[in-house]
Amino acid sequence: MHINFKGKTALITGASDGMGKTIYNDLKKLGAKVIGTYNQKKIKGLIQVDFNNTKSVKKFLEKIGKLKKIDILINNAGTNILNPVNKLTESDIYKLIKINTVGPTILTKVISKKMIKNQYGRIINMSSIFGEITKEKRVMYSITKFGLNGLTKGSAIDLAKNQILVNSVSPGFVLTKLTRKILGKKIKLIKKEIPLKRLASSKEISKIVLFLVSDQNTYLTGQNIIIDGGFTST
Repeated sequence: MHINFKGKTALITGASDGMGKTIYNDLKKLGAKVIGTYNQKKIKGLIQVDFNNTKSVKKFLEKIGKLKKIDILINNAGTNILNPVNKLTESDIYKLIKINTVGPTILTKVISKKMIKNQYGRIINMSSIFGEITKEKRVMYSITKFGLNGLTKGSAIDLAKNQILVNSVSPGFVLTKLTRKILGKKIKLIKKEIPLKRLASSKEISKIVLFLVSDQNTYLTGQNIIIDGGFTST
């Protein structure tokens, strides 16, 4: 199966690290013109945008509004705050909703209009296994990822007549710098709970995303693809 993105323009948010960085680089290697965003740590070649800041989002939308076309949108930017429901602050609630769910919804709204004009598009929402299951202290993260999966299914139906395919990808535990920082020594325990007995690599997630946004995918839409080594099946 040969995948080539020559002539395609892709936008991926949260491209400065982890899975986003891998997908960004893989798209470029396969010929796409890629626009990536970062929030805090400045990365050369990426555009700064804070999806928790209305002015920042508006400024970003003005920039991408000048583009004639965007063929591929990957809503990857996201954040997490670990707190039980009884200890959530209003700041926690609104921050996660704005970054994880509202941001992707706004980008889908705006960029789908460009895709409709071209009668072509591929949209991926980077969700999580916690949009299917949940664990202690992940109530807000699950709320936003369940919502993101709803965005996928709803927009897939709305946009199907325009040859725009919309899907979610839900990784389980992926071995990134952030995962190592958050989980620390718990990684060894989590490995035992995963049937494949290891965490995924960013490259493994990227391969699935690349297929979904390529011309090799012509009929898969409105779906949530779980990539977790069997974790949610146990």
